[in-house]
Amino acid sequence: MTVYLAGPIEGVSLEEATKWRETATNFFFKHKIPTLDPTRRKKFHDQPYSRNLANKIVRMDLNDICESNVILMNLKDRGAGKAWGTICELILAYNEGKTIVVVLEEGFKHPFVDVFATELHHTLEDALEATLAYYR
Repeated sequence: MTVYLAGPIEGVSLEEATKWRETATNFFFKHKIPTLDPTRRKKFHDQPYSRNLANKIVRMDLNDICESNVILMNLKDRGAGKAWGTICELILAYNEGKTIVVVLEEGFKHPFVDVFATELHHTLEDALEATLAYYR
């Protein structure tokens, strides 16, 4: 049983991309649940853009999603970006039948997020507890 930590990398600082993921990883570690963190490939995102690099990043992230049981998706901390990659991950995870727990600010509404998310929460702490419930 594995949790994939989905959320923006592009358009946010390294600290913004990793801080919440470190919190989640530490939380799940205490419960002996492994996580897959796409920021372990941050060095790829820092390279000059090319089609081959884009394919590599996408394939690796999609493989992680397919290997995971639950997707914890942080759309609350998306910075100035539109989180396009994360939304694509949402759709793939939904099509793969994955459980998707989304963190999103209160008041934000979007039909695709509402329909494809298994659960919506407004704090990371609530989303962590909700994700953990799928492993009990």
